[in-house]
Amino acid sequence: MSLQLLFVILVLALIVAAGVLLVVVIFRRERQLANLALALFLIALAVGVWWTSIRTPLPVR
Repeated sequence: MSLQLLFVILVLALIVAAGVLLVVVIFRRERQLANLALALFLIALAVGVWWTSIRTPLPVR
């Protein structure tokens, strides 16, 4: 398994988790600020991992 594939899998998992959490937070009657902050943090983390994976060249061996 290459490092890029691992980053792609990690980004997809973070996006799915953040999306599910964001949908749950939005459609619940009592919107908890901590859960909304967690969902936004997961989205930011996914963007950060994605940005790192496309901007960092792999070493040539």
